[in-house]
Amino acid sequence: MKKSLTIIDTFGFLFRAYYALPSYLKSKKGFPTNMLTGFTRFISSLNSEYKTDLLLFALDSKGENFRKEIDSSYKQNRVEIPEDLLKQLGVAIDWIDKMGFKKLSINGYEADDIVASIAKVASKEGYLVKIVSHDKDLYQLIDDEKIVMIDPIKKSVIDENGCFEKYGVKPSQFCDYQALIGDSADNIAGVKGIGPKNAQKLITDFGSIEKIYENINLIKPDRIRNLLIDGKESAFLSKKLVSLKADLFEHVDFSEFSLPNLHPILSIANELMEYDIKDVLEQVKKDGFLLNVHEEIKVTKSSFEAIAIVDETKLFNVINSISKDTIVAFDTETNSLDTKEAKIVGFSFAYDDKKAYYVPINHNYLGVGEQISEDVAKKAIEKLLEYKIVGHNLKFDFSLLKNLFGHSKKDNFIDTMILSWLINPESKHSLDFLMQKYFDYEMKSFKSVVGKSSDFSQVSIDEAT
Repeated sequence: MKKSLTIIDTFGFLFRAYYALPSYLKSKKGFPTNMLTGFTRFISSLNSEYKTDLLLFALDSKGENFRKEIDSSYKQNRVEIPEDLLKQLGVAIDWIDKMGFKKLSINGYEADDIVASIAKVASKEGYLVKIVSHDKDLYQLIDDEKIVMIDPIKKSVIDENGCFEKYGVKPSQFCDYQALIGDSADNIAGVKGIGPKNAQKLITDFGSIEKIYENINLIKPDRIRNLLIDGKESAFLSKKLVSLKADLFEHVDFSEFSLPNLHPILSIANELMEYDIKDVLEQVKKDGFLLNVHEEIKVTKSSFEAIAIVDETKLFNVINSISKDTIVAFDTETNSLDTKEAKIVGFSFAYDDKKAYYVPINHNYLGVGEQISEDVAKKAIEKLLEYKIVGHNLKFDFSLLKNLFGHSKKDNFIDTMILSWLINPESKHSLDFLMQKYFDYEMKSFKSVVGKSSDFSQVSIDEAT
């Protein structure tokens, strides 16, 4: 069975999602969420309704594209984007990154050109390409057994027969068909006076624009022939405008389009809750993409060695030994629960079940030993955040790092507090409870570690480790 690549016509899809759902969908704070809801519902259904091996989001580039050089009036009649749509658009594009998907745009070209070029290379390499879009401009790419269109609203596949049933022409003839009828949405003129019915007949009889004009004297009635003669320049210009560029890539590394290991919705779960888009989270929980919550979970006894690192060379030797796709557990210790005022005391990380590392930075008590400086710690944390991160209540850690070091992690992370909520919203979600439940491991409580100390900075490094 062929492996499949799904390509999303991103802006077209998001625009349709905006208009498909009612405008009254808003968060409790009044932020519009109809487009975001439609988008995340699509993502949540990828596994069940859109079986695919690879996924790519194709985007239009900012600024002018090469078609404007061919015709300055191209897309000149586009109406202004609604404010509520614009508000959500930036969030949705940001979520694509956070969910771990690949997105692609190229200066001077439209998303359709990227779709065409990627589809061409992918189909040659044996992939079945599925294009998710409502844009009829992409019908020219349909090639049965190689490239099909997917209607995300009707959830139907559009193949060569589907194209012919709708327009009366083959996908290979679609550019010529469009060149005759034009496209008002993109301000492409076509041939004035030639509508879909006459265009379909002309293409059926002659096959292409070139053949039509080679046989112009054979065309009846006279009115149609005269319209074609008068509109010849516009017909060929229109064909240039509607023809997609399919030669932007000679080679493509399709491994970059691989799906995230964990369900992508989990990476934005905290933001979905902030925007009150909770039905999508409920669907993820119901489908059990992370684990089957109806099955008994096997408890595994946990045992590991805790190691304090106070030497810069050793710290970076350990971090640099971590392989590229490893999931790294990460946590910070501070002297306050207010991230705007807190000072980082230390951080811990682990990447296997044998060893865990604690890095002291700002412990402050009589007789305190060597520690890692904040400058070194910043570089080490930046390096760690390049990996896939798992942690508990990461919103706190990332907010702290943002305030202290000016950077945080935007994608490829999973928060176990959110996962716990997804499994059972009514249960406890503290880390010590979850460790006891799933790993039969009894953590030292924060209170027992800190004791009578004013904050974590006064806890000994040995005790903190």
